[in-house]
Amino acid sequence: MALPANLRDTTQAHLEQLVTDQAQEGPHLDFKRDLPATWDASAKHEFIADITAFANAGGGDVIYGLEEDGDAKAEAVVPQVINQDQEVLRLQDFLLNSVEPRIPGVQVHAVEVTARGTAGHVILVRAPQSWVGPHRVKTNQHFFLREGARKRQLDVPEIRGLFLRSESQVQRVRDFRTERISRILTGEGTPTLAPGAVLVMHLVPSEAALGLMQVDPLAYVPSLRAGARYLPWLARDGSGSPSINLDGALFLRHSGVTGVLPGYSLFFRNGFFEATQVIDSVHRHDDAGRFNLPGRAYEDICIQLVDRFRAELLHLAVSTEMTAMLTLLHANRVRVGLPVTDYGQSGSDGLFDRQHLVLSDVQLQAGVPTDMALKPVFDLLGQACGLAGSPYYDSNGARTPSR
Repeated sequence: MALPANLRDTTQAHLEQLVTDQAQEGPHLDFKRDLPATWDASAKHEFIADITAFANAGGGDVIYGLEEDGDAKAEAVVPQVINQDQEVLRLQDFLLNSVEPRIPGVQVHAVEVTARGTAGHVILVRAPQSWVGPHRVKTNQHFFLREGARKRQLDVPEIRGLFLRSESQVQRVRDFRTERISRILTGEGTPTLAPGAVLVMHLVPSEAALGLMQVDPLAYVPSLRAGARYLPWLARDGSGSPSINLDGALFLRHSGVTGVLPGYSLFFRNGFFEATQVIDSVHRHDDAGRFNLPGRAYEDICIQLVDRFRAELLHLAVSTEMTAMLTLLHANRVRVGLPVTDYGQSGSDGLFDRQHLVLSDVQLQAGVPTDMALKPVFDLLGQACGLAGSPYYDSNGARTPSR
């Protein structure tokens, strides 16, 4: 029996089942009877080496508080009497500052347990197979790989091979975006949108980038399956029609005008996600006929979209770590509304200098609030129209409240 796909669902019963099943250490499991008595340089290095070894291979779980027998099989749950919050923060800090590059999707979780008359916690650390590696230990700049029930240091040809694998996976994500933008512009293989500039958000969960996701599109069409769920969309409100196509689950938004499609959401069978929103005549525009892209409003609907998509990933027991890619097609037809009025600007304020604005992809960390995770995206768009960044965050990087 493996631990739950969502690590936070783990209970003492799951850990005891590992013991009952005599689960054995291997390519995806590592048992530690106790946490180190002191986190000296050696203990810290060993922890980071273990986690990066999993990330550079097929991913896996390290369990602190599970004793093993002489055959490396789970033998007993051993509660760790610790300040669990402090320990979780400590390990998260090690992972943040002692690994290069940072491992996407890594999780640390404490499970409350009672065994042998002692109450305490078992600490779980999950490192998914990484698609942005290989990762090295900063304490000695070495690369490690999990092989069977052990880890070993990589040689130069193996390191080169992991870099090539990672570059291939990153390129796969970027190629997906390029192809989809081309299809939206030509109207080939996508729903036909109303005329106007188009805001496009692509979200790629890390597990999808690794080819580890499979989405059932029927789960999002109430007319085809009882209890079906609705896809999130890139708008503050509105209604729509769920359906499926060859790509996956589709949600077509309604505008109230026959034949006009203001946007759609598409959840691909491989876990990739696309949402569009037309910036059209319903928005106020300047004297030159440009449509207005309300600054705060567009940021708010992007935050809302990612929040809802994260909730859907949790429902699917998938890590909420993802790559976000924001694109504004026909950007030269819009003006970004700025505070205080959001309207009535003149000159070059809020204007873009190109037809299509394709922002760099940004990694959204699982434990970071969505408004903070998306700040780099909003800063890029702000800088693309001549601002220092998004005007809706304060000097400390916190999002300012709506007026």
